Amino acid sequence: MYRLTACLLLAASLSAPAQSTPPRDNPYDVIGKIFQPLWGVLLADTKSPNRAATLSIELAEVSGRLPASMKGATLKAAVQFPDKVMLQAPVLGEQFTVCRNGDEVWAMPGSKVEFLISQFKVKPKPNQQKLSTPIFVPVSAQQAIFLPALFSIARSDVAEVESLNGEDCRVLTAGLMPELAKATKAEDFQGRIWVAPGYIPRRIEIIRKDFTAVFDIKDLRYVPALPAATWQPPAGATDIYHTTPAMLESLLYIMMNSLKAREADAPWLHAK
Repeated sequence: MYRLTACLLLAASLSAPAQSTPPRDNPYDVIGKIFQPLWGVLLADTKSPNRAATLSIELAEVSGRLPASMKGATLKAAVQFPDKVMLQAPVLGEQFTVCRNGDEVWAMPGSKVEFLISQFKVKPKPNQQKLSTPIFVPVSAQQAIFLPALFSIARSDVAEVESLNGEDCRVLTAGLMPELAKATKAEDFQGRIWVAPGYIPRRIEIIRKDFTAVFDIKDLRYVPALPAATWQPPAGATDIYHTTPAMLESLLYIMMNSLKAREADAPWLHAK
């Protein structure tokens, strides 16, 4: 769940031209315009002046193998090119933080982070390659241009529009292209995205054969840079786990698979 979620957590745009109605152009063009400002934050070779972003996202619905306790979890994220990212989420009754600041990664509360690391037997292995982007992104800036082509989008003569929280949104339903779905063993993947005027995604639904998750996207902002204090532990904090960027993916995976978990829930028994 982590890798897909990590890509979706930041997929939004506030810099697109304002519109009074939901976008009705070609669905592949809509997907491209949603992702366009994201590449200025996650990838090099961009002309965008905005190299940082912040957002919060609420896990509105869950089903299947995902624990019902995850429902309602709110995550807060910040990212800045080329080497900074932070994610905060409720885990084990506290607000967990995982942050990369250049060549250093820290997480807190440190004692509970270490406990979770010791319990998860299946997690991404440490990344031995130096990260040249804030998080691992499996595409280059050149390849990102063609990202919409990786999806198989359901099309109809009349664009589907739904009201979401009082706002009319274009709703797109997509799977992965057959070759990619087979290669990633995700033939069952289906996603729906609610797109507000200005190519701003408001909701993302992920459907797999064994789980469903609905994410409501809130408070998205793109800016040139964020304050240096964003990437530092709070003043006076002492219970901090320190490591290197090689462990970043593992820590994010553990956090995402432990949302709102209690120790008795043993989330490490269910992660895949």
